[in-house]
Amino acid sequence: MRKKLVNSQLCNLNTSQMYLRQMLTLAENVFKFENLPEYIDVAYMNKVLVREGAIAFFKDEILGILALPFVRVGIPDVYGRPQKIRVIGQSGYQREFDNPDDFVIMYDNNGRYPLISDIIQMSERIALDTRTIDINIAQQKSPRVFKTKQENERSIRDLVNNIDGFENVVITYDNIDLNDTSVILAPAPYVADKIDMHKEKDWNEFLRLIGVANLSYQKKERSISDEISAMQGGTIASRFSRFEPREHAIKEINKKFGTDIKLSYYDGVPSTEKEKGVEELYDELLSMESNANITDE
Repeated sequence: MRKKLVNSQLCNLNTSQMYLRQMLTLAENVFKFENLPEYIDVAYMNKVLVREGAIAFFKDEILGILALPFVRVGIPDVYGRPQKIRVIGQSGYQREFDNPDDFVIMYDNNGRYPLISDIIQMSERIALDTRTIDINIAQQKSPRVFKTKQENERSIRDLVNNIDGFENVVITYDNIDLNDTSVILAPAPYVADKIDMHKEKDWNEFLRLIGVANLSYQKKERSISDEISAMQGGTIASRFSRFEPREHAIKEINKKFGTDIKLSYYDGVPSTEKEKGVEELYDELLSMESNANITDE
Protein backbone atom coordinates (compact mmCIF):
# COMPACT_ATOMS: atom_id res chain seq x y z
CA MET A 1 0.00 0.00 0.00
CA ARG A 2 2.79 2.42 0.91
CA LYS A 3 4.63 1.58 -2.33
CA LYS A 4 1.47 2.26 -4.31
CA LEU A 5 1.08 5.64 -2.57
CA VAL A 6 4.68 6.59 -3.38
CA ASN A 7 4.17 5.66 -7.03
CA SER A 8 1.03 7.80 -7.14
CA GLN A 9 2.86 10.78 -5.61
CA LEU A 10 5.70 10.38 -8.12
CA CYS A 11 3.18 10.30 -10.96
CA ASN A 12 1.60 13.50 -9.63
CA LEU A 13 5.01 15.19 -9.50
CA ASN A 14 6.01 13.98 -12.96
CA THR A 15 2.74 15.20 -14.45
CA SER A 16 3.19 18.63 -12.86
CA GLN A 17 6.79 18.85 -14.07
CA MET A 18 5.72 17.81 -17.58
CA TYR A 19 3.21 20.65 -17.84
CA LEU A 20 5.66 23.09 -16.27
CA ARG A 21 8.25 22.31 -18.96
CA GLN A 22 5.70 22.70 -21.73
CA MET A 23 4.32 25.96 -20.37
CA LEU A 24 7.76 27.47 -19.81
CA THR A 25 8.70 26.57 -23.37
CA LEU A 26 5.64 28.43 -24.67
CA ALA A 27 6.16 31.45 -22.41
CA GLU A 28 9.82 31.73 -23.42
CA ASN A 29 9.20 31.52 -27.16
CA VAL A 30 6.46 34.06 -27.77
CA PHE A 31 8.76 36.75 -29.19
CA LYS A 32 10.98 36.83 -32.24
CA PHE A 33 14.20 38.86 -32.10
CA GLU A 34 15.99 39.88 -35.28
CA ASN A 35 19.53 41.21 -35.72
CA LEU A 36 20.62 40.29 -32.21
CA PRO A 37 24.39 40.39 -31.62
CA GLU A 38 25.88 37.02 -32.51
CA TYR A 39 27.20 36.20 -29.03
CA ILE A 40 23.81 36.62 -27.30
CA ASP A 41 22.12 33.28 -26.54
CA VAL A 42 18.43 33.90 -27.30
CA ALA A 43 17.21 30.79 -25.47
CA TYR A 44 19.13 31.75 -22.33
CA MET A 45 17.91 35.35 -22.54
CA ASN A 46 14.26 34.24 -22.79
CA LYS A 47 14.74 31.80 -19.93
CA VAL A 48 16.14 34.51 -17.65
CA LEU A 49 13.36 36.95 -18.53
CA VAL A 50 10.61 34.48 -17.56
CA ARG A 51 12.37 33.14 -14.45
CA GLU A 52 14.01 36.33 -13.14
CA GLY A 53 11.75 38.99 -14.65
CA ALA A 54 14.63 41.08 -16.05
CA ILE A 55 18.01 40.89 -17.79
CA ALA A 56 20.80 43.41 -18.35
CA PHE A 57 22.32 44.31 -21.73
CA PHE A 58 25.83 45.76 -21.76
CA LYS A 59 28.93 45.91 -23.93
CA ASP A 60 32.01 43.86 -23.13
CA GLU A 61 35.28 45.02 -24.68
CA ILE A 62 36.14 41.49 -25.85
CA LEU A 63 32.87 39.57 -26.26
CA GLY A 64 30.78 42.49 -27.50
CA ILE A 65 27.17 43.06 -26.45
CA LEU A 66 25.95 40.56 -23.85
CA ALA A 67 22.68 39.88 -22.03
CA LEU A 68 23.10 38.43 -18.53
CA PRO A 69 21.18 38.23 -15.24
CA PHE A 70 22.13 40.77 -12.60
CA VAL A 71 21.77 41.73 -8.96
CA ARG A 72 21.10 45.25 -7.82
CA VAL A 73 23.88 47.03 -5.94
CA GLY A 74 23.25 50.03 -3.72
CA ILE A 75 20.19 52.27 -3.62
CA PRO A 76 17.82 52.52 -6.63
CA ASP A 77 16.40 55.77 -7.96
CA VAL A 78 13.04 57.25 -6.93
CA TYR A 79 11.19 54.81 -9.23
CA GLY A 80 13.01 51.75 -7.94
CA ARG A 81 15.18 51.39 -11.03
CA PRO A 82 18.70 50.07 -10.32
CA GLN A 83 21.52 52.59 -10.63
CA LYS A 84 24.31 50.10 -9.95
CA ILE A 85 24.28 46.43 -10.90
CA ARG A 86 26.52 43.39 -10.95
CA VAL A 87 26.04 41.02 -13.91
CA ILE A 88 26.74 37.33 -13.39
CA GLY A 89 27.48 34.72 -16.06
CA GLN A 90 27.30 30.92 -15.88
CA SER A 91 31.07 30.64 -16.27
CA GLY A 92 31.75 32.77 -13.20
CA TYR A 93 31.99 35.96 -15.28
CA GLN A 94 31.13 39.00 -13.14
CA ARG A 95 31.23 42.70 -13.78
CA GLU A 96 29.92 45.69 -11.86
CA PHE A 97 28.50 48.85 -13.43
CA ASP A 98 28.28 52.08 -11.45
CA ASN A 99 26.80 54.21 -14.25
CA PRO A 100 23.26 53.44 -15.56
CA ASP A 101 24.35 54.75 -18.97
CA ASP A 102 26.55 51.66 -19.37
CA PHE A 103 23.71 49.13 -19.32
CA VAL A 104 20.07 48.65 -20.30
CA ILE A 105 17.56 46.62 -18.28
CA MET A 106 14.98 44.62 -20.24
CA TYR A 107 11.92 43.50 -18.25
CA ASP A 108 9.62 40.59 -19.07
CA ASN A 109 6.44 42.56 -18.34
CA ASN A 110 5.27 45.95 -17.15
CA GLY A 111 4.75 44.54 -13.66
CA ARG A 112 8.52 43.86 -13.54
CA TYR A 113 8.07 40.52 -11.79
CA PRO A 114 8.96 37.00 -12.97
CA LEU A 115 6.10 34.96 -14.42
CA ILE A 116 7.60 31.70 -13.15
CA SER A 117 5.53 31.75 -9.93
CA ASP A 118 2.24 32.12 -11.83
CA ILE A 119 3.25 29.48 -14.37
CA ILE A 120 4.16 26.98 -11.63
CA GLN A 121 0.76 27.42 -10.01
CA MET A 122 -1.04 27.02 -13.33
CA SER A 123 0.97 23.91 -14.20
CA GLU A 124 -0.03 22.38 -10.86
CA ARG A 125 -3.71 23.14 -11.53
CA ILE A 126 -3.60 21.60 -15.01
CA ALA A 127 -1.69 18.60 -13.64
CA LEU A 128 -4.42 18.19 -11.00
CA ASP A 129 -7.03 18.19 -13.76
CA THR A 130 -5.11 15.51 -15.68
CA ARG A 131 -4.50 13.25 -12.68
CA THR A 132 -8.14 13.58 -11.61
CA ILE A 133 -9.17 12.45 -15.09
CA ASP A 134 -6.75 9.51 -14.84
CA ILE A 135 -8.20 8.44 -11.50
CA ASN A 136 -11.79 8.85 -12.67
CA ILE A 137 -11.14 6.72 -15.76
CA ALA A 138 -9.40 4.08 -13.64
CA GLN A 139 -12.43 3.97 -11.37
CA GLN A 140 -14.67 2.99 -14.28
CA LYS A 141 -13.36 -0.58 -14.04
CA SER A 142 -15.15 -3.40 -12.20
CA PRO A 143 -15.95 -2.78 -8.52
CA ARG A 144 -12.81 -3.03 -6.45
CA VAL A 145 -14.13 -3.94 -2.98
CA PHE A 146 -15.76 -7.30 -2.27
CA LYS A 147 -17.12 -8.76 0.97
CA THR A 148 -16.79 -12.51 1.45
CA LYS A 149 -15.81 -15.22 3.93
CA GLN A 150 -12.18 -15.51 4.94
CA GLU A 151 -11.85 -19.01 3.49
CA ASN A 152 -13.02 -17.68 0.11
CA GLU A 153 -10.51 -14.82 -0.04
CA ARG A 154 -7.96 -16.61 -2.24
CA SER A 155 -10.58 -17.88 -4.64
CA ILE A 156 -12.26 -14.48 -5.00
CA ARG A 157 -8.85 -12.86 -5.51
CA ASP A 158 -8.11 -15.32 -8.33
CA LEU A 159 -11.45 -14.58 -9.93
CA VAL A 160 -10.80 -10.82 -9.84
CA ASN A 161 -7.32 -11.32 -11.31
CA ASN A 162 -8.81 -13.34 -14.16
CA ILE A 163 -11.26 -10.53 -14.85
CA ASP A 164 -8.47 -7.95 -14.79
CA GLY A 165 -6.52 -10.16 -17.20
CA PHE A 166 -9.43 -10.00 -19.70
CA GLU A 167 -10.03 -13.74 -19.57
CA ASN A 168 -12.99 -14.81 -21.73
CA VAL A 169 -13.73 -17.80 -19.47
CA VAL A 170 -13.42 -17.84 -15.68
CA ILE A 171 -13.48 -21.26 -13.98
CA THR A 172 -14.33 -21.75 -10.30
CA TYR A 173 -15.18 -24.63 -7.93
CA ASP A 174 -18.40 -26.09 -6.59
CA ASN A 175 -17.49 -25.29 -3.00
CA ILE A 176 -17.20 -21.55 -3.71
CA ASP A 177 -20.43 -19.87 -2.64
CA LEU A 178 -20.56 -16.69 -4.72
CA ASN A 179 -23.81 -15.75 -2.99
CA ASP A 180 -21.75 -14.99 0.12
CA THR A 181 -19.78 -12.40 -1.83
CA SER A 182 -21.15 -8.87 -2.03
CA VAL A 183 -19.93 -5.63 -3.53
CA ILE A 184 -19.65 -2.72 -1.11
CA LEU A 185 -18.05 -0.17 -3.44
CA ALA A 186 -19.33 0.56 -6.96
CA PRO A 187 -17.46 2.44 -9.70
CA ALA A 188 -17.41 6.26 -9.44
CA PRO A 189 -19.63 8.25 -11.83
CA TYR A 190 -17.89 9.24 -15.07
CA VAL A 191 -16.99 12.95 -14.93
CA ALA A 192 -13.75 12.96 -16.98
CA ASP A 193 -15.44 14.83 -19.83
CA LYS A 194 -16.48 17.66 -17.52
CA ILE A 195 -13.02 17.86 -15.95
CA ASP A 196 -11.53 17.95 -19.44
CA MET A 197 -13.60 21.06 -20.21
CA HIS A 198 -12.35 22.65 -16.97
CA LYS A 199 -8.78 21.73 -17.94
CA GLU A 200 -9.23 23.50 -21.27
CA LYS A 201 -10.32 26.65 -19.42
CA ASP A 202 -7.22 26.47 -17.19
CA TRP A 203 -5.02 26.09 -20.27
CA ASN A 204 -6.67 29.07 -21.97
CA GLU A 205 -6.07 31.10 -18.82
CA PHE A 206 -2.36 30.33 -19.13
CA LEU A 207 -2.35 31.33 -22.80
CA ARG A 208 -4.04 34.58 -21.81
CA LEU A 209 -1.31 35.21 -19.23
CA ILE A 210 1.55 34.91 -21.74
CA GLY A 211 -0.30 36.85 -24.45
CA VAL A 212 -1.13 34.06 -26.89
CA ALA A 213 -4.45 34.48 -28.70
CA ASN A 214 -6.82 31.55 -28.27
CA LEU A 215 -10.40 31.08 -29.38
CA SER A 216 -11.05 27.59 -28.04
CA TYR A 217 -14.43 27.80 -26.43
CA GLN A 218 -17.86 26.19 -26.71
CA LYS A 219 -20.32 28.39 -28.48
CA LYS A 220 -23.73 28.16 -26.83
CA GLU A 221 -25.33 30.80 -29.04
CA ARG A 222 -24.33 33.20 -31.77
CA SER A 223 -21.54 35.51 -30.59
CA ILE A 224 -21.27 38.91 -32.18
CA SER A 225 -17.91 40.48 -32.96
CA ASP A 226 -18.01 42.76 -29.92
CA GLU A 227 -18.40 39.75 -27.61
CA ILE A 228 -15.44 37.97 -29.19
CA SER A 229 -13.40 41.17 -28.96
CA ALA A 230 -14.24 41.42 -25.26
CA MET A 231 -13.20 37.78 -24.78
CA GLN A 232 -9.76 38.56 -26.19
CA GLY A 233 -9.33 41.74 -24.14
CA GLY A 234 -7.26 40.01 -21.44
CA THR A 235 -5.01 38.41 -24.06
CA ILE A 236 -4.39 41.73 -25.78
CA ALA A 237 -3.61 43.44 -22.46
CA SER A 238 -1.15 40.69 -21.50
CA ARG A 239 0.40 40.83 -24.95
CA PHE A 240 1.11 44.53 -24.79
CA SER A 241 2.24 44.23 -21.16
CA ARG A 242 5.00 41.83 -22.26
CA PHE A 243 5.77 43.50 -25.58
CA GLU A 244 6.08 47.13 -24.43
CA PRO A 245 9.01 46.73 -21.97
CA ARG A 246 10.95 44.67 -24.53
CA GLU A 247 10.33 47.25 -27.23
CA HIS A 248 11.37 50.09 -24.92
CA ALA A 249 14.59 48.29 -23.97
CA ILE A 250 15.42 47.51 -27.61
CA LYS A 251 15.04 51.15 -28.62
CA GLU A 252 17.44 52.13 -25.84
CA ILE A 253 19.90 49.33 -26.75
CA ASN A 254 19.89 50.34 -30.40
CA LYS A 255 20.52 53.95 -29.43
CA LYS A 256 23.32 53.24 -26.94
CA PHE A 257 25.16 50.45 -28.71
CA GLY A 258 24.43 51.18 -32.37
CA THR A 259 22.53 47.94 -33.04
CA ASP A 260 19.47 47.33 -35.21
CA ILE A 261 17.53 44.80 -33.13
CA LYS A 262 13.89 44.23 -34.08
CA LEU A 263 11.08 42.56 -32.15
CA SER A 264 7.85 40.88 -33.18
CA TYR A 265 5.42 38.11 -32.18
CA TYR A 266 5.84 34.68 -33.70
CA ASP A 267 2.16 34.21 -34.51
CA GLY A 268 2.00 37.13 -36.92
CA VAL A 269 -0.63 39.10 -35.02
CA PRO A 270 0.35 42.83 -34.97
CA SER A 271 2.76 43.51 -32.16
CA THR A 272 2.61 47.31 -31.97
CA GLU A 273 -0.15 49.90 -32.15
CA LYS A 274 2.08 51.82 -34.57
CA GLU A 275 1.75 49.07 -37.17
CA LYS A 276 -1.96 48.54 -36.68
CA GLY A 277 -4.48 50.06 -34.37
CA VAL A 278 -6.42 48.23 -31.70
CA GLU A 279 -9.51 48.01 -33.93
CA GLU A 280 -7.48 46.36 -36.70
CA LEU A 281 -6.04 43.99 -34.11
CA TYR A 282 -9.57 43.00 -33.13
CA ASP A 283 -10.47 42.51 -36.81
CA GLU A 284 -7.56 40.11 -37.27
CA LEU A 285 -8.54 38.15 -34.18
CA LEU A 286 -12.07 37.91 -35.56
CA SER A 287 -10.66 36.61 -38.82
CA MET A 288 -8.81 33.92 -36.84
CA GLU A 289 -12.14 33.01 -35.19
CA SER A 290 -13.89 32.57 -38.54
CA ASN A 291 -11.11 30.29 -39.77
CA ALA A 292 -11.44 28.10 -36.69
CA ASN A 293 -14.67 26.61 -38.11
CA ILE A 294 -16.64 27.15 -34.91
CA THR A 295 -20.27 26.25 -35.58
CA ASP A 296 -23.38 27.35 -33.75
CA GLU A 297 -25.04 24.78 -31.58
